[in-house]
Amino acid sequence: MKETGNPIVWQSRTWLMDALAALMEEKKFEEITVVEICRRADLSRRTFYRNYSSKEDLFRSCCESQCREYVRYLERDTAYFAAHITEVYFSFWKEHKKFLRSVCRDDKICCLIEVSNTYWPEIYGRLQSYWKETMSGEELEYCLFFNMGGLWNIMMKWLFEEPERSPCEMERMIRRSLQNLLAGDEKSPDRSDAK
Repeated sequence: MKETGNPIVWQSRTWLMDALAALMEEKKFEEITVVEICRRADLSRRTFYRNYSSKEDLFRSCCESQCREYVRYLERDTAYFAAHITEVYFSFWKEHKKFLRSVCRDDKICCLIEVSNTYWPEIYGRLQSYWKETMSGEELEYCLFFNMGGLWNIMMKWLFEEPERSPCEMERMIRRSLQNLLAGDEKSPDRSDAK
């Protein structure tokens, strides 16, 4: 979806995204119709099709909106150390847990992950300037994709756990897990000379 400077168009798109998100909390995505979305948003079908080609297109816009909001959330401060980034990640998604649960229930998580991956170059640029002294650009890129894959999988488990763990608890658990994993590597033989 292209950004627009027209506030009326932007408001219509926001109402449509909000309507879809609310309906997804009530029923499966495949059961939702464009008519229902328009009724919930109090907009006409003509307005819907001026902005979106399908409900799938609208859903993608919902994912893009979530990702843009996450980037803004991350920008609140510049403490770009791993523990802080992990806690911020879970803090953000805790605020959007209902949407995320709906996305997982309806097997739409791949779309959200695909969209989020398009935002990594922007996040990568910030982290690169912060971490440039400790790792190369290539190392940072691999590190980010490794971390994001792990965080998405951990979040899938966290989403449905009871009782809910706080973002701070999640950060501590992940840090301890990684420390134990790396401590195990220190005990293994050095494979850097392996051919």
